[in-house]
Amino acid sequence: MILACDDRGTGPVVVLIHGFPLDRSMWAAQVEALARDHRVIAPDLRGIGDSPMADGVFDVDTLADDVNETLDSLGVAGQAVVGGLSMGGYVAFSFLARHGARVRGLVLLNTRAGGDSPAAAEGREKLAAELEAKDSVEPVVQAMIPKLFAPKTFAELPELVEAVRERALRLNPRALASTLRGLAIRPDRTGMLGSIRVPTLIIGGADDQVIPRDEICAMANGISGAEVRIIPDAGHLTPIEASETVNKHLSMFLSRMDA
Repeated sequence: MILACDDRGTGPVVVLIHGFPLDRSMWAAQVEALARDHRVIAPDLRGIGDSPMADGVFDVDTLADDVNETLDSLGVAGQAVVGGLSMGGYVAFSFLARHGARVRGLVLLNTRAGGDSPAAAEGREKLAAELEAKDSVEPVVQAMIPKLFAPKTFAELPELVEAVRERALRLNPRALASTLRGLAIRPDRTGMLGSIRVPTLIIGGADDQVIPRDEICAMANGISGAEVRIIPDAGHLTPIEASETVNKHLSMFLSRMDA
């Protein structure tokens, strides 16, 4: 499937894959900053935003293949730095596993290598069924928004929280249900960490309620030479909550690679 995407700038290619329940607009600040020196491609995954809907379960391997097909359609011939937040990180792992020759660097933001526990998978199925029954995104918004931000963000940037909430409410509930079921069956990638040989940047939030700092650091320790940055006063959505800091770390990482 060819995905809708932002495609900005020229130069070495950077691919940014959004999290759940978000769309490509979450990367607006990164696209703006990085496109000065790079070609930045930020897709909407299938069924999300402006991308086509499809039937079935949206497993992470299928989502990774969609990204690969989209890069082909855009004429991207060389390698790219591939980054993803949370769900986007799961897709990035699949992209590396399936299309590794195309990857020259990896950026993992607020994500984990492990798969779902049985309890977590059961929770995703329950939420997916509720989305379908109510034909509404509201159950996801109610369940997830309280977990996505740091306390400081809720206190000092309520307009940012509301903007994310409004964007999520515009998404397709059927697509989110299909995505939840795909996330529940994603493979555990812990075993591949030691085989990753491309430069890797790992970013986490000090106040992330979804992916704790210890888990971020453990993943970083499993990848030879990986850089890890934990951002103070940020939760699960570091590119939105701390966009300037994330942009600085991304720019420095890309500059070292480009040099």
